Amino acid sequence: TTKSSCDKEVQKMRKIKKMRLERGFTQRYIAYKTGVSQQAVVKWESGETMPAYSRLKTLAKIYDCTVDELLD
Repeated sequence: TTKSSCDKEVQKMRKIKKMRLERGFTQRYIAYKTGVSQQAVVKWESGETMPAYSRLKTLAKIYDCTVDELLD
């Protein structure tokens, strides 16, 4: 992957963090609701890893948005 595509992925994951904070959720809560460790949520939000599509669908439900909105 190129640096610019990596930067885009990091920006997408930062949006997940922004949405979490806007809604007042903790990383622990998101981890619980998505069935992963809190460390996994930390990695998503830092852009280190990307959640599986099934987890993105769960996040979209939690944040009351679409998967496309999460990744926009």
